[in-house]
Amino acid sequence: MTAQRKKRDSGASVRERILDTATDLFYKQGFSNTGMRQIIQESGSVAASLYDHFPSKKELGIAYLARQEEKTLSDLGSLMERYPEVQEFLRAWVILKERQIRHHEFFGDPFAGFANQVMDADPEYTEFLKGIAEKWTKMIRDYLSRAVASGQFSRTMDIQYVSRRVLMAYHGSITLWRMTKDLRYIREMEDSLREIFEDYTAK
Repeated sequence: MTAQRKKRDSGASVRERILDTATDLFYKQGFSNTGMRQIIQESGSVAASLYDHFPSKKELGIAYLARQEEKTLSDLGSLMERYPEVQEFLRAWVILKERQIRHHEFFGDPFAGFANQVMDADPEYTEFLKGIAEKWTKMIRDYLSRAVASGQFSRTMDIQYVSRRVLMAYHGSITLWRMTKDLRYIREMEDSLREIFEDYTAK
């Protein structure tokens, strides 16, 4: 391996270590409550390395959102692929969230938490978060389109409207759980989601 290759690999490793640390801290204790000094200390980096890869906290915040977007959409996409039947998918989605909570892997929606702290502070954050919501909605819309095509639901379904309702039901349940730590809001999320589809079940 050449010296140049080693240097490049080392830089990539440092960047990932910094981003891994920032992602964990931003998600668990909040973006506003996390300082760059803490990220430097807990990632075992030096200030020069951090600022070489992320010149500002804003750039690190955008990278954090992109990382969370990738994981969230990947998890959802995997469930959709595994469960083409919508009712089975809804059940699996709820089980996944409950399991993540019990294993201390889920602390609420990372995008809502981020938006509550900084969304009004910078229009770039606003646009990035809007883009995530649009991708999320599109993924659900495409999934429901396949479900309608397979005969699970009536072709009269307003797929765009239903997709938004699904996201609202999900976020409502997650927010109430986050406020109360009562897992009933997660378990009963399935009922809320199923009710959305009652009027569209194919006869």
